[in-house]
Amino acid sequence: MKKIIKQYQEKGSVVIGYARVSSTDNRQELGLEVQKEALNFCDKLYIEKESGGNQDRPQLQKALKLAKECADSGIETSFVVYKLDRLTRKMLHLSAIISELTSYNIRLQSIHEQIETDSLTGKFFCLMLGYVAEWELQAISARTKDGLRKAKERGVKLGNKGISKSKEKQVIISYLEEEMTVRNIASQFQISTATIYSVLKRNNIQTNRKIN
Repeated sequence: MKKIIKQYQEKGSVVIGYARVSSTDNRQELGLEVQKEALNFCDKLYIEKESGGNQDRPQLQKALKLAKECADSGIETSFVVYKLDRLTRKMLHLSAIISELTSYNIRLQSIHEQIETDSLTGKFFCLMLGYVAEWELQAISARTKDGLRKAKERGVKLGNKGISKSKEKQVIISYLEEEMTVRNIASQFQISTATIYSVLKRNNIQTNRKIN
């Protein structure tokens, strides 16, 4: 960390980026690529695959820690995200982050909304958008619960239907004999990585090899 900070001290400024997606499905991966491309100007980019509703995110904490240490060392520091909801979907959490960054004189910038917290107006719009993001999250949750309830009332069996025995055997062969990665297997058989891990675990197959 000291070497990194010294490097930025010589430069006089640092731009720290943070990108996040909720899962590893194809649409999310595409969203991650969009964020990475938009944040390619950052000196340091932290990437995370976690829900925005989860406040305990390791990469976010590392990014914030580096930003604060750089600011403490007299480096002009900016913290950049593609969209505010990539940072958090919780209004109070966003408010706490803005307050913390402001106390260290760190500028928060959102590229998509074209907002910076250099001014009171910028902070206000950040919080307003944070409120909208949290409202959307709650609305999605409510619609999902309502949909599940209605499906249950219609007698629809919920939950993962699993995969056939033949496909399960193909997954195991691909993993053990062909040494394919979990992600490649998922892509080939059009199933989720979670299903593959479930198959491997059910068959007592270790999943900690490096090529995963």
